[in-house]
Amino acid sequence: MAREFLLPGRIFTGTGALEQAAGYLAGLGTKALIVTDPQMRKLGNCGALEQTLTERGIGWAVFDGVDMEPTDKIVEAGLACYQAESCDFLVALGGGSPMDTMKAIGVLAAGTGRSISSYMGEEIAVAVPPMVAIPTTAGTGSEVTLASVITDSESGHKFPINDFPLIPRVAVLDVENTRSLPPAMTATTGMDALTHAVEAYIGRSTTASTRADALEAVRLIFENLENAYEHGNNIQAREHMLTAAFLAGR
Repeated sequence: MAREFLLPGRIFTGTGALEQAAGYLAGLGTKALIVTDPQMRKLGNCGALEQTLTERGIGWAVFDGVDMEPTDKIVEAGLACYQAESCDFLVALGGGSPMDTMKAIGVLAAGTGRSISSYMGEEIAVAVPPMVAIPTTAGTGSEVTLASVITDSESGHKFPINDFPLIPRVAVLDVENTRSLPPAMTATTGMDALTHAVEAYIGRSTTASTRADALEAVRLIFENLENAYEHGNNIQAREHMLTAAFLAGR
């Protein structure tokens, strides 16, 4: 059985990864649309990203209208912001919802005039702008996956879009972005990562490398999730959880 694996072109990890990545981001475009949610602005994560981009001479605009369950209407609003601000690449800051929203905005930014729901089950044969994923939770692994899940605002039905162009070009795994994650969210996103690892291990298309990634993710989660839950400022536990989520998604 033939298999194909695609991953982000660049992965920056560890404390200070965002600073390290900033130089590379300058080559992706002139102005980024930061796709995030109101909580990230309140916690200061968005401000740190804005400052980093500014210091590198990169223009930016912010779309913080992402909800916990991103809808087609939210995606369309994000596209309108992207176009109005003349952006040429996308940066998602947050959990799975901002990253899924960014991917969907990227698809619509190709300018085909189609609705996002029309891409369900279809090949994404459009030129998606460069996308950068900066996770602030250790759970979905969306920074390395080809999937985006959007909710139809009228029917309430969730639909996936899956294809290789949806894999972000850059993933920035900076543990500092997960420090502010509250205990309850630390627990639920950690269990999300565990689910992905188990699913990857038992799936019918597994390989030796995918099983090794899955086992390592499970080990890291069992050894660090409780610690990260009880001691949110434990950088080592947080970093191991971020790595586990990445491995489970990969």
